[in-house]
Amino acid sequence: MLHKELVDFGYEVTSIQGALSEEDREKIVGEFKDGLTQVLIPTDLLARGFDQKQANLVINYDLPEKYQSYSEPNYEVYLHRIGRAGRFGRKEAAFNLLCRERDEAVMAKIEHHFATQVTEVAPWHGEEEFKKAFGAAGLL
Repeated sequence: MLHKELVDFGYEVTSIQGALSEEDREKIVGEFKDGLTQVLIPTDLLARGFDQKQANLVINYDLPEKYQSYSEPNYEVYLHRIGRAGRFGRKEAAFNLLCRERDEAVMAKIEHHFATQVTEVAPWHGEEEFKKAFGAAGLL
């Protein structure tokens, strides 16, 4: 659904997940590396070991939680996810979509764990708030 919506907005998008063959996954990553697609939507399949210079934005569609302990963040996976952007001395931004109260509770635990203040950009603040957030991250 996310893939389709982004394509409908005019983005060149590819998606990758574990059910694809190794050959198909390599092809998709290659297309992203070569700049043929602007957006790559991965599952946690690429949480580790995906170091691409052109990756400067990570959007967590959902927050990683421990398998048998929902509402308990998987800190290691979160760190690896957001670590995909901003490598090689580049600026980065990571957005986390928080849709439920549980998401807010999980995000609060993540902030506390990493002792990091997260800037909240609420959807009702509009496009200007997102531009400010991107500007603060050095992405505009």
